[in-house]
Amino acid sequence: MLAKAASGLTWRVLLILVGVILLFVPVNIYSTFLLGVNLGTVAVFFTTLLAAELVRMSGESLTRQEALFLYYAAGWGAASLPIYFLVVYRSYFVHSPLAWAVKVNGVPIAELVPTWMSPKYYSPAHALRTLFQSEFLPPLLVYTLYILISLIIDIGLSSFAAHIFVERLEYPYPFADVDVSISLFLSERDPNVMKYFMLLMAVGVLYGALAYVPSMGGRGFIPIPFVDLTPTIQEWLPGAAFALPTVLSSYFSGMFFPLNAAVWAFITSCAIWLGLNSLFVTRFRQYAPEWAEEYIRGMGLIAVQNRSMLRLWFGPMLGFSLAAITYTVFLLRRELKNVFLEVLKPSTQARSAIVNPKVAMLLFFGGSASSVALFHALVPQVPLWIPVLYVFVFSSLLGMISAASAGRIAFGLPSFPYIWHSFMYLTYSGRVYEAFAFDPPRGGGGTASFCQQVRACLRVGARPRDLLVIWIIGSLLANAVGLVALDFFWRIAPIPSSAYPMTVYMMMGNAYIDTMLTGGLLRVNVYNVGIPYLTLLLLLFIGGFIEGRGMFFSTFGLIYGLFTTPLWRSQCS
Repeated sequence: MLAKAASGLTWRVLLILVGVILLFVPVNIYSTFLLGVNLGTVAVFFTTLLAAELVRMSGESLTRQEALFLYYAAGWGAASLPIYFLVVYRSYFVHSPLAWAVKVNGVPIAELVPTWMSPKYYSPAHALRTLFQSEFLPPLLVYTLYILISLIIDIGLSSFAAHIFVERLEYPYPFADVDVSISLFLSERDPNVMKYFMLLMAVGVLYGALAYVPSMGGRGFIPIPFVDLTPTIQEWLPGAAFALPTVLSSYFSGMFFPLNAAVWAFITSCAIWLGLNSLFVTRFRQYAPEWAEEYIRGMGLIAVQNRSMLRLWFGPMLGFSLAAITYTVFLLRRELKNVFLEVLKPSTQARSAIVNPKVAMLLFFGGSASSVALFHALVPQVPLWIPVLYVFVFSSLLGMISAASAGRIAFGLPSFPYIWHSFMYLTYSGRVYEAFAFDPPRGGGGTASFCQQVRACLRVGARPRDLLVIWIIGSLLANAVGLVALDFFWRIAPIPSSAYPMTVYMMMGNAYIDTMLTGGLLRVNVYNVGIPYLTLLLLLFIGGFIEGRGMFFSTFGLIYGLFTTPLWRSQCS
């Protein structure tokens, strides 16, 4: 298989990669600021199709390998806010009333923000509204190092995971079928498929014109990104959070869910955010008094989500996360055993089409050590063992588990909220702003998707190693373009402001979270973490037994629904 592999990395692929990033990353940033929606997702397939059509019109054709790599290159057009957005956010935070209202040891949190995160609140640099000045250089350098270290760790961990799960264990990665189908569609252009595609594309273009074009002019009649029904249902369910998405991708992405997983995700999501959110405001006020006191009728979706997450669900969600991880480790115990054996005693025949496993582990350990060193240099108050445990063990284990899960059942682990914050709350008693607001660079976020791409490459006869070129160029260029675009938008108008309406909600929510965490105002204890942990773990083992007998149940759907509000997935529709 390796000898016959062909390169899909051509000059056309690189041109598309650069083009979509230059065009769509600024568009994504603006659309996120304006509407709260990442419009760059349209680039992923539409740009690939456009490139394929231009190639065909020139009298040439695409190979399967090149078509697949065009698709992956176009995917970088969906990159949204760069991490440098946090620098702009903290320029707002040091002047936020919340940051001045909450004090630690008698000092407002706004005065505790270090200069490597943002210039001091009295600095004239904030009024100039540009990132390219000397006082913003320290945070820019820190986050640039963050990007580079995270990339090194992720490449090492993902390459090693792909070697184990794709090449050695030969997991199918069911979603690789989608990538392969797109490759075949673009390279072979089956007329029967084309007619259906063009029909559905026309529907999508029409809806997009009706939804997005008027909204950009401030006169939209289809609310983007959702119709907020939270104030409407509060007459019957005070404290509940619910909205209907108006972005078509929210509905189509749900079609990849198995029916039983979608149903159980819907049930658990509604149980959390509709049922229990309301009960703890009405019948069981005594169990979450802070949430009951802070709830006010008329709150919208974002306010209800933010307040209830911190006042009610922060501890339980941590318990749910640990239970989901524990159960998944139990299911994948044999696979993880193979991983550890490979680390401790590498196979003498460990050839790989990606990166040599020893080199991959060297990248992972070297990047992880750099991450810990950076964090310890910036936040020396935190004991060294905390970032070591988090970077080397916890986050990497999550990445491997997610990759193994995606390989077997198509879905990785859901995104657990506030993992680093929870980790700090359990392990560190200090009240240092940067300890909670700055997490160590880590890997694992792209591990599952990379393994899926490697599987697709092997199926179409492409060289998987070329994926790393796409990844490195895409990541660095997307962040560089994002930095320039972010600075441009900040120069035009203040952030947050009415010029970028969604930034008002985004930054106020983040400021609320930062002050609550740093001020130690959250209820996290052995009871509101341990009881949810044991309860969910028991339900998962019982559910796994039921599911194994062929009954209509899904442990994955149960887990996924716990971390998904009724807005974000189409299984609610």
